[in-house]
Amino acid sequence: MRSFSFQLVNVFAESHFGGNPLAVFTDAEGLDDATMQAIARQFNLSETVFLFPSGTAAARLRIFTPSYELPFAGHPTLGSAAVLHRLGRSGDDFVLETNAGPIPLTQRDGVFTLQANAATARPSGLSLADTAEMLGLSAADIVAAPEWVSTGSEQLLVRIASREAVQAARPDPQLFMQRATLHPGRSVAYLWYENDNVATVRLFFEQHGAVIEDPGTGSACANLGGWCALNGHQPLAWRVEQGHAIDRLNVLELTVSAAGEVRVGGRVIFVGSGVFELPGS
Repeated sequence: MRSFSFQLVNVFAESHFGGNPLAVFTDAEGLDDATMQAIARQFNLSETVFLFPSGTAAARLRIFTPSYELPFAGHPTLGSAAVLHRLGRSGDDFVLETNAGPIPLTQRDGVFTLQANAATARPSGLSLADTAEMLGLSAADIVAAPEWVSTGSEQLLVRIASREAVQAARPDPQLFMQRATLHPGRSVAYLWYENDNVATVRLFFEQHGAVIEDPGTGSACANLGGWCALNGHQPLAWRVEQGHAIDRLNVLELTVSAAGEVRVGGRVIFVGSGVFELPGS
């Protein structure tokens, strides 16, 4: 048998059973793409991370959902940072290598923070009415036509008129897969509302024909910061709350500097570890 160690952590967690769960394989050398995908499907978490040596960073990350690999994702990057720091494989200021490029990270008083790549944005072509119908809301609940935004993982950002409307959203699966699709197999939308420096957000994505809600999404938070930077809404420091609707509170820290640099951070709680066994020698 071949054995591979992993750690289980909750990212953006304010309590032991809060945050977004993550499995981090601390030494994935010897695993091929198909096996990593199968392991991610076995764990069935939002993402599973596999760490490899890097010549330029503390580690190289491969990030898999149960269905596909992602070039970048926030909670896997921060969770991996916390694991590496705990194992003594990083300092308090370091870089992780992702398929979307190098990501600088810091650790301060138990809060891990990443600096996102510069954002790009493009129109979605969706009307307010079409967006509202897709999300089970009224057109008055949508502030503006949604945009595709990316700081490493492109997502459909939808600005919502109230916290109540964010919480009331109930996406129609068929319309969601028609209108929020980046490419076949990748449908995703991030709803957000901000008041008094507190943002209420939800992220929905398609998985095997069903629309699933993610508890806490660092890449989308980075995209939100990127949208703010592109539209002149900086400097800012927001508390971003996610997961209320599925009883899994996540708290993210989003800052955008006057120069437009986007940072996303949060706390990480360790909840377990283990060994995954595979046939072979």
